[in-house]
Order: sequence, then C-alpha cells, then structure tokens
Amino acid sequence: MEILLDWKSIGSLLATLMFIRTALRDFLPPEANQALQRFFNHVLAYIQPQTVSMTIEEYDDSYSNDLYDSVQTYLGSKSFTSAKNLKVSKPKNSKEFTFTMDTNQTFEDVFKGCRINWSFHTIEKKSNDGYSSSEEDRKFFQLSFHNDYKELIRSDYLPHIAKEAEVIKFKNRQRNLFTNRSDDHGRLWTSVPFNHPSTFDTIAINPVLKEEIKVDLEKFVSRKDYYTRVGRAWKRGYLLYGPPGTGKTSLIASIANFLEFDIYDLELSSVSDNSQLRKLLISTASKSVIVVEDIDCSVDLSDRKKKDTSTDDDEVKLNLKKDKKGSYLSMGNSVSLSGVLNFVDGLWSSCGSERLIIFTTNHKEKLDAALLRPGRMDKHINLSFCDYFSFRTLARNYLFVEEHDTMKQVEELLSVVKMTPADVAEIFMSCDEDVDMGMGNVVQEMKKRLTTGNEKTPEVKRFEDHLKM
Repeated sequence: MEILLDWKSIGSLLATLMFIRTALRDFLPPEANQALQRFFNHVLAYIQPQTVSMTIEEYDDSYSNDLYDSVQTYLGSKSFTSAKNLKVSKPKNSKEFTFTMDTNQTFEDVFKGCRINWSFHTIEKKSNDGYSSSEEDRKFFQLSFHNDYKELIRSDYLPHIAKEAEVIKFKNRQRNLFTNRSDDHGRLWTSVPFNHPSTFDTIAINPVLKEEIKVDLEKFVSRKDYYTRVGRAWKRGYLLYGPPGTGKTSLIASIANFLEFDIYDLELSSVSDNSQLRKLLISTASKSVIVVEDIDCSVDLSDRKKKDTSTDDDEVKLNLKKDKKGSYLSMGNSVSLSGVLNFVDGLWSSCGSERLIIFTTNHKEKLDAALLRPGRMDKHINLSFCDYFSFRTLARNYLFVEEHDTMKQVEELLSVVKMTPADVAEIFMSCDEDVDMGMGNVVQEMKKRLTTGNEKTPEVKRFEDHLKM
C-alpha cells in the first residue's frame, strides 16, 4: 500500500523525530546512541530521501549566534497569523510587541517557489541526578526543504532572513535624541527618547520645496551601491538657513521621522578640541542625523576672505559665546575651522554610513565658503517667511480649516508682509481653535505690521492704496 505524505505532515514528522533523537542522545550510553542514530537515519531516508535539514543553534561554541537572533526576529513577524502558540514580550527600547515561536511549534515559509518548514525546540539541560542543571537550556531552530533548493537556501534565503530581520529591528527600535553635553559618567553621548511629532504633513513650508526634499532623501538612502561605486562616503550634508522662526528645527525633526533615524545634537561649545570632535563623530551610529544648530550664534565660522589673510587655518578658533558688546569670548575651546571641515568631509567622516549632517544658520553669508561647498554642504535649503501655501498648512493644522472668507485677503497681505510660520502659529494657538477669531486676528496682525513698517517698499505703498479704494 502506497503512503502519501504532504509537505506539511512530513515537516511535522521530521521535527518530531529530530526532537526525540536529540532528547534521547543526552541520556543514552554511547553504544545505544550509535544504534539509535543509525535507526533514525534509515527512517528519515525512507520517509523522504530528498529532504535536507539544517539546525540553527542559539549558541555556537559558547558564542552568541547572530543568525539565530535573525531567524527569531524574522519568524516572529511571519508566524503571528499562523502559529497556534506564541510568546509575546516588549523589550526595552522597543516600540512594538515582539512575538516569537513557542517550543515545538512549526511554521511553513515560501521563498521563490521553495517551501521551507521551520520548527523551534528547547531541550532542558539536566544534571546526573536527574534534576535541572544550572546551565542554560539548549534552544535551536530547524528548517527542512527539498534538496534541489540547497543552494537557494544558502545563497539567497539565509541572507534574506538576515536582511529582513535587520529592517524589522530597525523599525521596531525606540529612536533617540543624543547630546554631547557632559554628564557624571564621562560618556561622549547621552540620550533621551525621540518623540518629536513634526512630519512632512504638518510642517509649514512650500509644497514644492517639501517634495524636493523628500525626493532627495529617498534618493540618498537608496544609493548605497552608487556611493560605493563612485568612491564617496555614504553621507549627505544639508544647510538650512533663513530668519528665526521659519521652521528649521521642525524640518530637522520631520527629516528624522521620515527616515526613521536617530538624531545627534552636536553642541560645539562642549567640544574641547579637534581630537574630541573626531571621537564624537566616530561614536555616532549609522542611519542617523548629526545636527549643529544655529552655528552662526555659537561659533565663529565667518568667511576667512573677510579676515586677516595672515591667519593660519588652524589658528582660527571656534570662540564661543559673546560679551555684551557682541565680541566673541574664548572659553578654552581649541577646535579649529579645519577641524570642523574635516569633521564634515575628512577621512574620519567615512567611519559609519547613511548619515545626514545638517547645519542651521540665520546668516548664511557669515559662513566660510569652504564649509558651504558641495561635498560638505551638498544641499542648501532656504526657509523664508510664511507664504500662502505655508499659511494654508498652518490653518489646517491649528484650526482644521481649508477655506475661509479671509483667505483671499491673507494671500494678498502675505505678498507684502513678512511673518514667520512661528508668528502665525502663535496667533492660532491663542484662539482656542475658534476659526473666525484665528483668521481675524492674523489679518489684524498683518495689517498692523503693514502700517507700522519703518521702510515701505513700492509694493507695500501700492497695496495700501489698494486697501483704501
């Protein structure tokens, strides 16, 4: 009589036999073990002569097995809908619950037409007296598949598992905001959870500029092979410049949320010298945003062409803070301009990958041209005063309004009145979500600024004449 076994039943039977064989091996004498091994080999060959099995142990010669961790993460995401028994946990610094297969559970995966049967096993270690041993239990995953797919499993499937597990762990981690301000433990970086709510949907900038930035970011993170081929470090520099209150910090948070990167907020006033700056750089992780905010307010990176040409680069110090007269005060900081340039684009900047370096300034014209060139600051983003499109975003965010009777008037006023997104947001926040009050107060503030300006441009004068008609 011919016995027909489907892949699922064969996988379960194989897993059961392997479990029994492994369990008995720990208790039987060597002679019995050898006889039992021969018996199992005959049974397995009879059941399915073309099946290949692999075992992935938790530890490899007392060392942690990275592949085991990857399989655990990968199968946890795959088996949630099909496995009958799962273990659930929420690890520290993780955003989501983590699911793992329970002991003796099975799961079937399909990859490029190949069916792979997975099972998870735990064997309790016991001492000679029959009681539980102090040693950790032996844990392992087992996969079985048709012999024809052996090369596919080795060259494609296992690397696929490792890559997918890395993506899952990356998306599930708690993102952090790091600072280099010194602490009691002498650590280079300290961190807090990063939970800034700003996104590209909420940020008030011109929609064309917004889309341009998103496309540039998506291109950057997808070009690992390209950067390697052309011989460049996988990093990109942004310079955000414009008046205060135009959304530079919010844009940084939106970029980090869009890429799901950590942020390293570099406080140059806490850096003692070039050597420490280099240590800070190489201790940042890949897939991160390194930020130096308001660099024009905290350090002297002004254009050397406007200074005494006899001053050597290495003697141009980052003199921090200013006195009451506006002069820079030395704080014992010996970081040089060349140190900052090497930080951005030197040899040490290639330690790590997929990093975005962002400088912000209120006065781009004060910065040295060497810092602004492509390769250091690759993309310059001008964040200016509120325009009509930015205003509509703010009105939608704060007042839940798309259209209003005053919208046309607002559009005309914004063409001649300078108001930052922060100015508009503050007015909206004081109106308790009252649409008419919010819109009315914004128009009133715009007219007030229009009539109190010290110098009126021809456009403003023409607009005032238009209002009087």
